[in-house]
Amino acid sequence: MPAIVTDSLKALLARQFFDQFANATARYYISIGRSEQWDSSDNVPTPINTPGQIEAVRNQMQSVKRVQATSLVVPRTTWSNGGIYSQYDDTQQGYPNPPYYVINENNNVYICLETGRTNAGVAVPSTVEPSGSNNDPFRTADGYVWKFLFTISASRGNSFMSSNFLPVQKQGPTDSSSTGIQLKQREVQDTAVSGAVTSVIITDTGAGYTSAPTVTITGTGGSGAQAIAYIDSATGTLSKISMKDSGTTLTLGSGYTKAAVAITGGGATTDATARAVLGPDSGIGADSRVDLKSSSIMFATTIEGTDSNFIINQDFRQVSLIKDIRDANGSVYTAETGNTLKKMTLATITNAFTRDKKIRGQTTLAEAYIDNIDSNELYYHQTDSTGFVAFQDGEIIAETNGLGEGISDSSLILPLTDPATGDILYIDNRAPILRSNVQSEDIKVIIQF
Repeated sequence: MPAIVTDSLKALLARQFFDQFANATARYYISIGRSEQWDSSDNVPTPINTPGQIEAVRNQMQSVKRVQATSLVVPRTTWSNGGIYSQYDDTQQGYPNPPYYVINENNNVYICLETGRTNAGVAVPSTVEPSGSNNDPFRTADGYVWKFLFTISASRGNSFMSSNFLPVQKQGPTDSSSTGIQLKQREVQDTAVSGAVTSVIITDTGAGYTSAPTVTITGTGGSGAQAIAYIDSATGTLSKISMKDSGTTLTLGSGYTKAAVAITGGGATTDATARAVLGPDSGIGADSRVDLKSSSIMFATTIEGTDSNFIINQDFRQVSLIKDIRDANGSVYTAETGNTLKKMTLATITNAFTRDKKIRGQTTLAEAYIDNIDSNELYYHQTDSTGFVAFQDGEIIAETNGLGEGISDSSLILPLTDPATGDILYIDNRAPILRSNVQSEDIKVIIQF
């Protein structure tokens, strides 16, 4: 039988993830790994959602850093002069194209309640950038109706804004220490009008109109919504319906739980029909997460060049998100950073070892890739291609594709964190990124439901 997953379920799952982080009921870490090339040309492959792929990520992991912040996010749409935007529609699932909300040059976010149209009903380009922070919806000179939702602060923008996503949140209680941006969003939430008719959409243009008909909106529990009809005189059809302006505000009414639209008069031979669009139960602006259908969450962290447990002068090709990774003793790991590489100490070094070379134990024939060398400490990882045979204390360790050679002392020193533990929720394969002590990497992981 046909079935769907609703936007509400997607939003619920995203918020549950967010709440786990906010309430510290789960620990999330970003990991980096894979120092060896993908292939001879280092072509980046698409991750495959299989147990084998997840195991490979664990084997190649270098280090982890705790997620520093999370936010619900939505696809980013920056207002542009000449763009055409959809209007909010309570029958639309997901995100329509074109989109129905924008962010302007001042990082203000607006939702479009009505698309500008010609008298013939053709959507027109938006030429007036929405601006200001009025609590009420407003119409610009190009015919678009916008509603201000919130402003993204500089700090949240730095943490969560990307070229493709912008952060969204519901503002909690405010006090004397709250910022102006927080106070304004709370004001927008508190003044949201429930049960407003945000627009009227034509479902049948009718025929034979010689003058504009009358639009009457009736419904359960509500009142006050008024709209004006326009006809295309060339075709005798209803071309558009706009919510009526009353002075400085639009007459969207309030309190409707259901609304019906009647179109009468105008000399029609066939009456046109239309439907009323209602905002969310609490009103547009009461919860921007609902208004913008937020069903994605961003996990953000910054890896500094001086972060402990991270290798410098080494590259990585893989990023992953891990929930509740554990330490070598089996307890949930809670420190800021952690290394995930095995380590051996060398009793003697005959010839210096080099990063990224492959080593082999001359007694056990165990093999591994070198990730880092620190004095007599050699950090390494093993994969399916090397096998997972353990090295032996006291055996000769030699590079198979280089000159490095020495004798192991302690051949297996476990890392702070156990990469075999925790749930890997996300994998991102990428081109090599070489780390240094004078750079940082801002890593943003986005989970979409």
